[in-house]
Amino acid sequence: MVVAVLLLFLWNWRTAAISLTAIPLSLLSALVVLKITGGSINTMTLGGLAIAVGEVVDDAIVDVENVFRTLRENKARENPRPALLVIYDACSEVRSSVVYATFIVALVFLPVLTLAGVEGRLFAPLGFSYVMATMSSLVVALTVTPALCMFLLGHGNSIPHSQPWAVTRLKQTYGKLLSSVMARPVLVLSVAGLIFLLSLSLVPFMGRAFLPEFREENLIITTVGRPGESLEATTRMGIAVERKLLEHPDVVAVGQRVGRAELDDDAGAPNFSEFDVQLKETERSLAAILIDIRGHLNQVPGIVYDVGSFISHRMDDVLSGGTRADIAIKIFGPDLGTLRKLADEVSSVLQTVKGAVDVRPETQVLVPEIHIKMDRMVAARLGITAEDLSRSLETAFNGKIVSQVLEGQRLFSLNVWYDEESRHNLDLIKSTLLDTPSGARVPLSQVAAISVSDGPNAVIREHAMRRIVVQANTFNRDVVGVVNEAKEKLLRQVSLPVGYYMVYAGQYEAQQDATARLAWMSAFTFVGILLLLNAGLGSVKSTLLIASNLPLATIGGIFAVVLTGGVVSIGSLIGFISLFGISTRNSILLVTHTNSLLRSGKPFDQAIYEGCVNRVSPVVMTALTAALGMLPLAVLGGTGRELEQPLAVVIVGGLVSSTLLTLIVIPALFKLSHARRPRR
Repeated sequence: MVVAVLLLFLWNWRTAAISLTAIPLSLLSALVVLKITGGSINTMTLGGLAIAVGEVVDDAIVDVENVFRTLRENKARENPRPALLVIYDACSEVRSSVVYATFIVALVFLPVLTLAGVEGRLFAPLGFSYVMATMSSLVVALTVTPALCMFLLGHGNSIPHSQPWAVTRLKQTYGKLLSSVMARPVLVLSVAGLIFLLSLSLVPFMGRAFLPEFREENLIITTVGRPGESLEATTRMGIAVERKLLEHPDVVAVGQRVGRAELDDDAGAPNFSEFDVQLKETERSLAAILIDIRGHLNQVPGIVYDVGSFISHRMDDVLSGGTRADIAIKIFGPDLGTLRKLADEVSSVLQTVKGAVDVRPETQVLVPEIHIKMDRMVAARLGITAEDLSRSLETAFNGKIVSQVLEGQRLFSLNVWYDEESRHNLDLIKSTLLDTPSGARVPLSQVAAISVSDGPNAVIREHAMRRIVVQANTFNRDVVGVVNEAKEKLLRQVSLPVGYYMVYAGQYEAQQDATARLAWMSAFTFVGILLLLNAGLGSVKSTLLIASNLPLATIGGIFAVVLTGGVVSIGSLIGFISLFGISTRNSILLVTHTNSLLRSGKPFDQAIYEGCVNRVSPVVMTALTAALGMLPLAVLGGTGRELEQPLAVVIVGGLVSSTLLTLIVIPALFKLSHARRPRR
């Protein structure tokens, strides 16, 4: 598609070859930098290179188009100048625009490189490979492209007398439109402003999520049975779940993991199971399959479950600190009984929220416990301290390593403690003998009150506070929308006692943190863009003129998001940030050429007209190559490309709107901002 654009607008195989040379050279240079910096070729770095394919050729296109046009004009002169000088002047004319535009394109990816956590691990390699490819394309445009222009275009017989038909028609059509724009600049800007406001009115209705939904062929289902269930009972339950799942026509295989492995990262109690479910390739949507699977699981009594794709399941586990769900509402407070009560209330409210599924509180039930309370007065008379009592009880019931045993070539620890029957026999516990300083031995019941009462099966702390978690997944709705509705309902229906508070973790917390970081860094980046523009243009007025046009680049991106599901993920936000840099390139091309014509003494209106018409061809070409280079990623999507697709969708949509509006709005802004220029 990029080749087709070059041939259509240039109609010359030499110019197309010169421009296309930038693609392999830039991408290979980026790979060399990745190798030197210790990077690797993975899905995200390849995604960054794929997004850059349509843009690495932009610098070369601007150079080649200007050289080609200048050589054609020089050939029509009565006394043509030497080709070397023509090519030198043509490359020098656009050099400043190319350099500053490329630096701005690279600068806008700075917020992506500063992302932390999971989002940083995911998108930083993409941003790094994209920036390296873009900067490599600048080096190619500064060195290889001018040399190839001299080698392939320096001969007069390689330059046609007339410009290609497509360029002629484009300039004629745009020239007529431009005349109308310059005649009614206020109307044009008003219409552009209304379209921008219309796009902003759609933002409140767009959903927000941390990551897009993954279309995978592997699911993870976790189930939790009643606390205290044996490994055998959980295994039997797992067999029932497997049978139910295998009844589904889209399920190929099911595997169960159950029980505790002490050195396993995913250790769980005997009542915890994790099922790996493999799906077959099908045209059915993942949402429909999940509905059926949840229906099958609802038929298995005595379990609570959650269902998710493999990648998102693992990410949820990392984001929320062990909670395998999209949403984790953490309740903190001092009393465990109150925490359990609040968790039940929050769970009941969350089940009424549209889009919340697999809602369940963290399993915490009361189990029998043996409490030993020391009588300090009696113990003091016998000479027994609290430390002595604790050490004896720890040795008896928890074990103590006293030596090591060598058996063959293997070394084993020798652990001393009561046998299992004694550790669970209350009478034997009461009769446990304790040593005293006098040498006498007294039973434990003489120095402590021993009783059996109910206590929680687990006490979990976070940040030195007791906490309990209510978790949920989302279905057919964005995470932020579900959490925001849940917040409103919980605020009205759940009253938190003094000393208790809730924290919304999981993907919601990660999305909020990443959005805030991107917003702050984007603000600093925007200041950097203004400084670069001012340095390149040498005019505050021209800088503000281009900056005022940048928000219009978001119009197409917003409409593209609405048409493709209406959910903004972190990838979409990165796409909007990228648009500012990409759309700046076209504005710089128009403004610098127009300013150059004004400095040469051209009349004001004529300078605007010629500056825009002369640059309409490279502006459209660079926009088309960038958009078409990303179009397969934006349209095809599919498994393995869910992270890059939202970014590509925003950029393609934004390029369409920003290119059209730039060609219309920039001349209108020029007309109004320079209408009363002082005479020099």
